[in-house]
Amino acid sequence: MSAQKTEQPAVPTLGQNPSATASTTSVPIPHETETKFAHDDDKSSNEDGIDAKDILNLGSKSKGVIEMEALKDRINNKWRFVIYLFFMFVSYSLSLDQSTATPYLNYAVSKGFKLHSLQASVAVVTSIFSAMAPTPIAKFADYFGRVYAEIGCLILYTVGQAVMASAKGIVQFSAGSCIHTLGISGMFMLQNIIIADISSLRNRYWWLVAPSVPQVFNAFLGANVASSMLGRGDPNNSWRWGIAMFCILIPPITTPIILTLWRGTRPSKTVKAQLKQIKHERAAQTTLGERFWADAKDIFWKLDVIGLVLFVAGIGLFLVTLTLANSRYNKWSDAHTIAQLIVGFAISCGFVVWERWFAPIPLLPFALIKRRTVVGCCLIALWHPLAGRCVSTYLYTYLQVAADQSQISATRITTFPTIGGWVTAVIGALVARRFRVLKPIIIFGMFIETLATGLMLRYRTSGSTQAELAIIQVLRGASNGFIPYPIQALIQAAAPHEHLALVTAGWTAIYYVAFGIGAAISGAMWTNIVPDKLNTYLQGNQTLVAAAYSDPLTYATVWPVGTWQRDGVARAQDEAQRTMVIVGTVISFLGMLTAIFVLENLKLTDNQSLEESEEYITDAEKKQKKALAISTVRDGPVPAQ
Repeated sequence: MSAQKTEQPAVPTLGQNPSATASTTSVPIPHETETKFAHDDDKSSNEDGIDAKDILNLGSKSKGVIEMEALKDRINNKWRFVIYLFFMFVSYSLSLDQSTATPYLNYAVSKGFKLHSLQASVAVVTSIFSAMAPTPIAKFADYFGRVYAEIGCLILYTVGQAVMASAKGIVQFSAGSCIHTLGISGMFMLQNIIIADISSLRNRYWWLVAPSVPQVFNAFLGANVASSMLGRGDPNNSWRWGIAMFCILIPPITTPIILTLWRGTRPSKTVKAQLKQIKHERAAQTTLGERFWADAKDIFWKLDVIGLVLFVAGIGLFLVTLTLANSRYNKWSDAHTIAQLIVGFAISCGFVVWERWFAPIPLLPFALIKRRTVVGCCLIALWHPLAGRCVSTYLYTYLQVAADQSQISATRITTFPTIGGWVTAVIGALVARRFRVLKPIIIFGMFIETLATGLMLRYRTSGSTQAELAIIQVLRGASNGFIPYPIQALIQAAAPHEHLALVTAGWTAIYYVAFGIGAAISGAMWTNIVPDKLNTYLQGNQTLVAAAYSDPLTYATVWPVGTWQRDGVARAQDEAQRTMVIVGTVISFLGMLTAIFVLENLKLTDNQSLEESEEYITDAEKKQKKALAISTVRDGPVPAQ
C-alpha cells in the first residue's frame, strides 16, 4: 500500500491555520473554551458569520469520512483487490449463515427448547432489530471511524452467535439472536459503505454487486449444509454446532479487511506528533473533569443521540405493531394496537421536528432529503419491496396447495427470482460502467417488474403449468438486478461524501420497513379474503374451512386434486392471489412512474462523489465547511503530506 502525496490535503494540516502561516498561528482546538475563540486573531470567520459558537455546535468533519478519504488517496489496486476479495468471502459466509438460520431456529425452538409456538416471536424480534440497526451503526461509523465500526459489528456478530449456540432457554436464544442481527446487519451495510468510500461512481454499481454474486450458490447449498449439520449427533443439540461454526469462520475472514483499513487510515508520524502535541496543550489548559465533559458533549451532539433514540423508538414501535397486528392474538381494531400506532406516530413526528429545527448536527440535512433523486430513491425503496412482498408472501403455500406443485418444485420456483436477479445485476453493472448512467437501467427494471407482476394475472393460477409459473418468476427476478443495486448507487451519487453512510443507512431502513408493510398488506388481504371464499366454496362446512385455512399444506395431502374439497380451496386461494397481484401491479406501476419523473439522470464520473452533490448543501452546512477551515480535526488522520 503506497502513500501518494497530495498538494492540498482534504483538511488543513493539524496545528496550522489556512489563513495564516504555520509558524505564527495555531488553530483553536474544538474543545477549548469560547474565550479563546473570542480572542482568535483570524477574523475571516466572523466576516462570514462563523464564530466560536458555530464551530462548537457544528463540529469538525466526520472522522470516518476523513479516514476513508485518506485511504482512497493512499490505496493502490493491489490492496483494493484484497479488500474486495475478502468482502466477497465475508459476504458469501454471512449469506450462508442467513440461508441456514431458519432450519437451525426451527430445531432450536422445537427440539432444543420444546417451544415451537415461539418461533415466529423470535423471527419478529430479529426482523425489527434488522430495521433499527443501520442508522445508529452508520452514525457510529462516521464519528468513530469505519475500522472501529467494523470491529464493533464483528464483536456483536460473534458474541450473538456464541450466545445462541450456548443458550439454555428461549430467552437467551432470543437475546443472542438480537445481538447477532445487529452485527450481521451492520457488517452488510458497512461493506456497502466502505465500497462506496473507495470506488468511483462509474464502477460503484459493479463493486456493490461483485462481492455478493457468490451468494447465489447458497440458494441451493444452504439447505444441504443445514441438513448435514442437523443430521449429526443428538438432534436436540445438533443445531448448536451449525450456529457455532460461524463464530470460528467469520473472524479470520474479516480480519484482513480490518487490517487493510487500519493500515490505510492510520495517520502519518507527523500527524501523530501534532495530535500528541495538541493533547498535551489541552491537558495543560484544562482539568480532567473539564475534558471529560467536553468529550461527552462532543459525542452526544455529534452522534445526535436524541435523534437516534427518537428514530429507533419510533420505527421499533411501528414495526412491532405492524408485525403483530395480524397475528393470531392481535387485531388492528384492538385498543392496544391503536395506542401503539398513535404513540409510534407521535415519536416519529417528534424525530422529524427535532431533526428539522432543534438538532445542532442532524442525521441528514433537510436540503439533501428534499433533493429529487434522494426522494425518488427512497420512494422506490418503498414501492419495490412492497410489490414484491404482496405477490410472494403466500406464494409457497399457494404453489403446493392451489397449483399442486411438489415441495421441491415449490422451493425452486420461489428461489428463481434470487437467481435471475444476480444475473441481471451483473449485466446492469456492466451497462452502467459503459454508458455512465443509472436512471434508464432503473426505469427498465421497474418496467420489467410491472410487466411480470401484471402477467401473473394470466399465468399465476391454479390451472397454470409448472413452466408458466417458473417463467413468470424468472421474469420478475430479472427486474431485481436492475433496481436495488443501481438505486443504492444513485442515492449515494446524489449525496456528499460526508453524508454517504447515513444516506445508505436510511435507504436500507426504508427497505426493511417496506418489507414489514408489504407483509402486513398481504397478510390483511389473505386473512380477509380466504376465509370468506373458503366458506363459500366449501359449502359452509366449518370443519373443512378451519382445516383448510389453519393448515393448508396438511389439508392438501388429505384431499387430492379433483375433489370438490380441494378445488374449493384452490378457487379461494386463486381469488386471494388475484387481488394481491392487482395490488402488486399498481404499486410496481407507481415505482415506474417515480423512476421516470422523479429521479435525476446523474452522469457517473471517475470520482468518488459528484461535485454538484458536494455543493448541494444548506446554508448551515456552508457555515460548517467554513468552520472546518479554521478548526482542527479532533482525532485525525489526514492524507499524507
